[in-house]
Amino acid sequence: MIRSGLPKKAFSIIATVVLAMTVLLVSDCSFVRHSVAALRSTDHFVSNFNDNRVHFEPGAESFANKIATFLPTAIQQVEKKQYRHFVKPVRIYVCASRESFKRFYGADVRAGVLTKLFLSPRIFEYGDEIARKYLIHELSHLHLQQQLGIFKMSRLPMWFKEGLATSVSNAGGAHLVSQEQATEFLRAGKHFVPNKEDGFVFKKTPSDFGLKPHMFYRQSMMFINFLEATNESGYRKLLLEVENGKRLTTVLEAAYHKKLEELWDDFLHEINKTD
Repeated sequence: MIRSGLPKKAFSIIATVVLAMTVLLVSDCSFVRHSVAALRSTDHFVSNFNDNRVHFEPGAESFANKIATFLPTAIQQVEKKQYRHFVKPVRIYVCASRESFKRFYGADVRAGVLTKLFLSPRIFEYGDEIARKYLIHELSHLHLQQQLGIFKMSRLPMWFKEGLATSVSNAGGAHLVSQEQATEFLRAGKHFVPNKEDGFVFKKTPSDFGLKPHMFYRQSMMFINFLEATNESGYRKLLLEVENGKRLTTVLEAAYHKKLEELWDDFLHEINKTD
């Protein structure tokens, strides 16, 4: 008998949630930081005069103006490369400082998508063109999240999401590693191995493979580009079916008539060909 008066099923659900949150608190601090950051109000952000889809903190107006000029063609590029329109209005939040971005995203990186797309002024450290590529990279994530929802998006393996976003943005997020450097790592056996699915919390990240993020993104992009070049119609079918919420490995095998492991072996074989 449940003395609280709650139905047994409801009590079981609450107990499961409490247990899950306890596990998260002791095992995945980043998940907790992102969750706390996602709850912060953005009411103090101001709409940009040139494009009201761009919002900025006081002090970040000059950055926001540049993002506003990039945004229309950036959206077009993502929709073209991912074969669908955004299903919800696009909104960009430009933070005034590195510290502010960390508060709203939960990590000290240059850009990211939780429930909203946030940009740090750090994206401009390498010039406007790199900043534009960072914007496109994050718009790719936002586009996919809009198609799938947060939970299904989280189950896609990181190599696929980051490889796609890096490919769509022409190496946005991987500019510190060249194709030649990534090829050397791949030939030396210093590379990621594509997994079929991630968990909602626990994921395969670059560090799991002994790689820094830019190397991981570049290698992932190269694999995505290989899939597109090998079978363009199959690649289009793959993306559209993934955006429909179908399981990645299921649609991959249907589109290419090969398993993920076989396609990865084909990719490595192509990489290891002598120039």
